[in-house]
This record gives sequence, structure tokens and C-alpha cells, in this order.
Amino acid sequence: MEHVARAQMLTEDDIKNALKAVKYPGYTRDIMSFGLVKQIAVKDGAVSVSIALTPGRPEVVAQLKAECEQVLRRLPGVHNVYVEVKSSGAAPGAAAPGSQPGPNKAPGLRRVVAIASGKGGVGKSTVSVNLACGLSHLGAKVGLLDCDIYGPSIPLMMGVRQKPTISEGEKLVPPVQYGVKLMSMGFLLEDDQPVIWRGPMIMKTIQQFVNSVEWGELDFLLVDLPPGTGDAQLSCARRSRWTAG
Repeated sequence: MEHVARAQMLTEDDIKNALKAVKYPGYTRDIMSFGLVKQIAVKDGAVSVSIALTPGRPEVVAQLKAECEQVLRRLPGVHNVYVEVKSSGAAPGAAAPGSQPGPNKAPGLRRVVAIASGKGGVGKSTVSVNLACGLSHLGAKVGLLDCDIYGPSIPLMMGVRQKPTISEGEKLVPPVQYGVKLMSMGFLLEDDQPVIWRGPMIMKTIQQFVNSVEWGELDFLLVDLPPGTGDAQLSCARRSRWTAG
């Protein structure tokens, strides 16, 4: 009787919390944050979970299924677990044909192109803005990420001072101008507020700008890098294997 009582106390939230321990292979994020879990049913110690997985390598499907079953069987009172994995489409963060995917590349970004130079004042931001607007004019879905933490210029060049909002999934919703989704440290600071950060904070911020922003589906994410070969550039290259342009 005690076994059944504990099973009946299980809720859908208990299952969701347990599944947060399951990471998508190659990513630091869990399958719940990716929105892959579509249906959950709990009754008398039996748990049923449906996962919509965007395909498929068989080893990924098998790994996720096994890990989900493992964490669910650990829950008190659970004696029967059924995990269904439906596979179609492209995997989270899948790159376009011919491109190399990065380990921390956010899902939905087909191509990430960095605009860089060792020297300042040579027009990187101007190229980034015009390229973004040009691609958008041609019908592409485009995002523009300003990675110059100390001297962000994209807000001024694009004529945007709007602050990002927060989505239901607790992600930043980027402002849109001329059909281009934008993200910059300039949107998060008060006017003329200085940024005095060291390397680890810069690298963490850049990673969050990729993974914690509601970019949606993009054909191109253009990255306007600061001059030189410092923390921002090394973070982009090391963590995301972005394609330099």
C-alpha cells in the first residue's frame, strides 16, 4: 500500500524535474530546456514519456532513451517506464550541409559567421551591419550579435535603444530592426556605463548571448567581434568553432 501511495503522489512536475538531468549529447543543456519532451503521463507507478527528437543518428536516439529510462526508474514508487522517441527533421543545433557544427552552438542557427580583424577602426561593424541588412533584404533570416563587450556599437549603428524582453522560457528576446534580430551588451547597460570585466566573465557572457537568446531559426548569425585576438575572439573560436569571415 505504501508503494502505491508513493507512486500516486508522483506528478508531471516530478517527471519534468527528473528529466532535467538528461543532457542532449554534445550540449550542456538538458532535453527539457530544448523542448524535446512533448507528453508525460503518470498513473499507479507507471510513467510514459514521449520525446520528439530531431533526427537522427541511431546512437543519439538510443542514448537519450536509455538515460531517460534510467533517471525515471530512480524515482520512488516507479515500477514501469515507457519512453517513446520520435525522430524527424534536423538535430538541435544541426549545421547546414558542408559546415562544421560547434559543441555550444544554439539550435536553429544554420550558419554562424564572424567578422574579425586584428586592427580597430577598419569597418568591422560597418561590414556587419550592411551584410546583415543585405542578407535580410534578400529574404534570409538574420541575427547580428555584437561581441564587443567594452565598446558596443551595433545599437547606435542600427538605431535601436530598446531593451530585450524575457520569454516564457526565460531567454532574452532580441530587438528587431530592418528584419534583423539584434543582441549587444549596449542593450543591457545604462548610457555610458563602463564595463570592467576580466576574461572569464567575457567568455561566459558571449556563450550566454548564443545559447540564452531567443534567436529562433536563423539562416545566418553574424558576429561582430572586437579588434585583436583577446578573450572574446578566443572564446568564440574555442567554444563554438564558428566560421570566420
